[in-house]
Amino acid sequence: MKATSLHALPRVMAFVFTLLLLLVSANAHAAGPASFPAAAPPADPLEITPEVRTKIGTDATEPPKEPEHSPVFRRYFPYYEERTTDTRLRIIPPVYLESTTGLGSLDPRDEDMERLIAMLYYQRRSRNFDADFLFPLPLAWHVRDHDSRAWGFTLFAHRDAPHESDNWLAPLFFVGARKHGGYLHLPPLLTTSWWGEHGAFTLSWLYFRSRIDDSVHSGVAPFYFRGERGTGNGDRRTYTLIPPLLFFNRERESDESSMTVAGPVVVEKTPKRSIVNVLPLVYQITGRPQSGGIPESHTTVLPFVHYGHSRQTDGERSLFVVPGYLRRTTPTTDTLLTPFFSRAKTRNSATQLTLVGPVLPLFFRYQDRDVHLDQFGFAPLFYTSSSPAGNAFLTPLLGRFESYGESRTWWIFPTITHSKTQAGWEANVHPLIYLKRGKSSHSVVAPLYWDFETPKSRVTIGFPLYWRFANETTGSVTQVAGNTVYIKKRVAGGSDWQFHVVPLFSYGENPEGYFWNILFGLAGYERRGSSAQVKALWLPIDVRR
Repeated sequence: MKATSLHALPRVMAFVFTLLLLLVSANAHAAGPASFPAAAPPADPLEITPEVRTKIGTDATEPPKEPEHSPVFRRYFPYYEERTTDTRLRIIPPVYLESTTGLGSLDPRDEDMERLIAMLYYQRRSRNFDADFLFPLPLAWHVRDHDSRAWGFTLFAHRDAPHESDNWLAPLFFVGARKHGGYLHLPPLLTTSWWGEHGAFTLSWLYFRSRIDDSVHSGVAPFYFRGERGTGNGDRRTYTLIPPLLFFNRERESDESSMTVAGPVVVEKTPKRSIVNVLPLVYQITGRPQSGGIPESHTTVLPFVHYGHSRQTDGERSLFVVPGYLRRTTPTTDTLLTPFFSRAKTRNSATQLTLVGPVLPLFFRYQDRDVHLDQFGFAPLFYTSSSPAGNAFLTPLLGRFESYGESRTWWIFPTITHSKTQAGWEANVHPLIYLKRGKSSHSVVAPLYWDFETPKSRVTIGFPLYWRFANETTGSVTQVAGNTVYIKKRVAGGSDWQFHVVPLFSYGENPEGYFWNILFGLAGYERRGSSAQVKALWLPIDVRR
């Protein structure tokens, strides 16, 4: 009975809805015409005003015409013909086949006729395209495509078009001309060539020549290569390469430079320098003051000697090097290096370095008068340094390094260091003990104890039994001591913590309740809000409170 009522419910609702509509309509008629405004529908709902017609819609004013069906005329003798107003088909199998379209046009050139005679001759005639083919090779053919005409006889072909022509006798030669170029291919002579307004290319046996605008490359591979470009814009560049002679030459007009390589000899010229090298031993550079360079000369004969000298606006410079000796002078520096004695002066003698050694016991003295720095040493016994910024001394057993107002470091043989800065202090006995106190601190006794502390976190490890990780930002603590584990974290309403004696016992509390377990659930109990769960033989059982 209940199922029947449910199935009848939609019909009942439809009946009630219809009744309500009738009641509303009756009340509307009873209230009179003033109760509801009435608007008459337009006479032509699809009518478009002239203003709207100029902006949207279509410009068609009449409905499309019905397609016209032309009558079909057929004859069967002496050949089969099928014809309509503008098409015609004639067939004499297998001797003749003709198809024509465009019949009845005022201009006879609008007709397009195709025919096939005896399966040997094909012909087409139309306004823009004509064709004649004599099969089976084809022996002869002719094609017209607009103003372009082509014809051929067996292996010879000819084509004419406005500003174009082609003549082919395959496979002996292929010749063509275009308005701004052409081509020539001679396969028996291994020769091909093409040319145009912006380039040309020729290849014949080993000879080649390529042109792209004002860039030209030619040669006889692999014996001779030459290239040239920029002939019309004042930036002419050329190169010549003769591999069998180990010869190369390059010239550049823009920077008036050139380079020539002939075997081991390399000659290079620029407006400011002339370079002559005999690789890999002799190197020579000479200045060209007459064309903007400086008076200079540099000569190197490896590995024996190098000498260089130049004269510039601020003074003369020189460099002389032989095995075991170097001397370099400039207007502001003077450097002398030998295995026994060395001296260097810079900034007009404001800094001075004096070395005795390294063949002898090393003595050195360095002074910088501009910053009042004075360093003195007698290696490996003693070193001292003093300046307005700090002082230092070092011996084989003890050392002290201080930057005034910033830091002080002591070193004690063999690996003990102690440093103090404005941020704190640090003491180390490498590689075992490391201590630091300050904004961030650490204590390490390797490999047993590690403790790192920052303002927001701390990590402590007593290897291998104790591990503790704390983070104040998240309020979390994780601690492992032997077989005990303690975990704490901050949650909404308080903290959530757990304590485990692995694998015997676990206990934990949170703002919603607590739990305990024996042997990970052999027996246990958990309460969370108004719900509770009991564990027996590791099976959870929900209970109500």
